[in-house]
Amino acid sequence: MLTTKTALKVAIYVRKSREDEEGAEETLYNQRETLIRLAESKGYNYDIFQEVESSVKWHRPELTKMIEGILQGKYSRVLVTHVDRLSRDERDLAELKEIFTEHEVIIETPDNVIDFSDENQELWFGFTSVLSAYEYKRIRQRLIQGKYNAVAIKNRWIGSVTPLGYTWDKNIKKLIVNPDEAKIVRKMVDLALLGYSSRQIADKLNKLGYRTRKGNPFRTDKVLRTLQNRVYLGEAKYNSKRLKKTAVAENCHEPLMTGDEFNQIQSLLKSRRSKENLYSLGVKSCVNKLLVCGVCGKGLTIQKNNKVKKSGKDASFYQIRPCLHHLDLETKCYNKGCKVDKVENAVKEALIQYKGELEKSLINLLAKDTSDIEKRFNETLESLQSDLVNQEKKEKRLKDLYIDGDIDKEEYQKRKKQIDDTITALQNEIAVTKSKLKTLDATAQISRVKNILSMIDNFEEMELEEQNATLKLLISKIVFTKTPETNNQPKIEIHWREAF
Repeated sequence: MLTTKTALKVAIYVRKSREDEEGAEETLYNQRETLIRLAESKGYNYDIFQEVESSVKWHRPELTKMIEGILQGKYSRVLVTHVDRLSRDERDLAELKEIFTEHEVIIETPDNVIDFSDENQELWFGFTSVLSAYEYKRIRQRLIQGKYNAVAIKNRWIGSVTPLGYTWDKNIKKLIVNPDEAKIVRKMVDLALLGYSSRQIADKLNKLGYRTRKGNPFRTDKVLRTLQNRVYLGEAKYNSKRLKKTAVAENCHEPLMTGDEFNQIQSLLKSRRSKENLYSLGVKSCVNKLLVCGVCGKGLTIQKNNKVKKSGKDASFYQIRPCLHHLDLETKCYNKGCKVDKVENAVKEALIQYKGELEKSLINLLAKDTSDIEKRFNETLESLQSDLVNQEKKEKRLKDLYIDGDIDKEEYQKRKKQIDDTITALQNEIAVTKSKLKTLDATAQISRVKNILSMIDNFEEMELEEQNATLKLLISKIVFTKTPETNNQPKIEIHWREAF
């Protein structure tokens, strides 16, 4: 009986570092073609894993997929043009070595075959790893020093994204003024000097028909970053944590605002923030941070109305501000505000009704009847899943802002972390709720319901901060609407959390 020899299955790994000077397409093409020829000359079947990632980044998508294939026993060899394509980090290479050794995977390059069962080849791999790590450090040091020197010695701007108002001339390696964009920057400066807030400046620019370089409407954060950027003074800056020093270049391109204008704008922005911060300190109401706009779905804020009677008597009160957000580019949200005590009173009345529902649930719990709890769990689950969908949409919108250049990497990462934390919390809460539904135990819920009833009974005697904390435990959000559709009367919807 004749048997057919099965061709060896190998993984071809191709990587170009983001720091390499050569073009990505050419570098990847050269590696890929070299390894394909090698594989075909030896009759190997192969899968290709290709990516543009840093050599010291361990969690690379394609590398991760290749390792998963190795763990599943798919590949007996890994083909690379050089060991440093796998990594230049000694710890990562050591971990790869353990994986390859355990699964009897051989590394093959156009010049060498590394079989970890061979003690000499294992020693050579270790030596190569040390050299790769050393070479990477040298490359990084040269790149960093080169950037520093470009600013400090050559008096050049070296940013990655050309600022609004300028164009990068690659021939003379210098920022030159873009007249069409420069007038937008000057408009921002003029409005800021007149005392306009960043929100008002963004609104004004959009109404005048101005757009960002990507064709998007201006936003508050974009305006603030522009007004606070010293590049518009003709300066360039490079801060190196590795070198522990900062390079600053002056008069390296034509400025779009004067030093006096810049300093005056910073003072105005600082005083505006300080004033707003005074009103944002502490908890103003028991419903603080729970209010959501019933029109656009975004958060509502509470502010103090410093009203004084003719007699001079203080008649100030806290109020829900009209919604400050936009429905679209041209349309502001039309949800109005009102005195916050109207919402507070509605919540307190709702607490009494909620207490009655809990007391009924407690009776059922004592009778081992969990039907009421099951209903609440399902309602809570539906609400949580809806919130999760909204957060995922928010994450997508944030990514679009970053891709369009409306926010920088630091701001993107900061806001993305907040969204990711919220998504994780919602996913955990959903998982817990589902688990509770599956393992519903009436006896275990009785003590919790009694504690909640006790909190509601003592709510009026609590300090304001404690009241707010209690409501946050019981309520996920309070949807407030006051529009012509509600006859300009406040409509309040309270979304209770799962209480058991």
